[in-house]
Amino acid sequence: MRYALAILISCIFSSCDKRPNMPSFDILLKDSVTILNTSEIPRGSPVLFFYFSPDCDHCQAETADILTNIDSLKSVRMYFITSDEFSRLKVYNNYYKIDRYPNIVLGRDVKNKLVNHFNIMSPPFSAIYNKNKKLVALFAGEVKASDLLKQLRKVN
Repeated sequence: MRYALAILISCIFSSCDKRPNMPSFDILLKDSVTILNTSEIPRGSPVLFFYFSPDCDHCQAETADILTNIDSLKSVRMYFITSDEFSRLKVYNNYYKIDRYPNIVLGRDVKNKLVNHFNIMSPPFSAIYNKNKKLVALFAGEVKASDLLKQLRKVN
């Protein structure tokens, strides 16, 4: 089921040139002070938004898989986004040592803009954008890093 959405999106995009732009919303970074608006994300590299909950087993499995395959994902700007409280975000960060990965930004979608934009029912959820900030693929539910890489290779 999770792949059906990605396949549908890919089919739609392959038959038309007009892809949705990346939504503009604020991400409150893990320092709980700095705000990054997605409009400030530079063009030139693919982008992965990974919406997660720190206590979600599927989110944890996907995170571990992404980090295991991080060498293959070095060129991708990744934004790990949650709506959960900072205390849970910090535990997650400490456990997975997200700070060690310069291409991963960890933060909160305080206003639930990402959730509302994609009508996300539950985490995990992933959205891939190309280097021009155009939507390429969506994944509802846990996805393997190898499947993310397949989509990302199409946009590089």
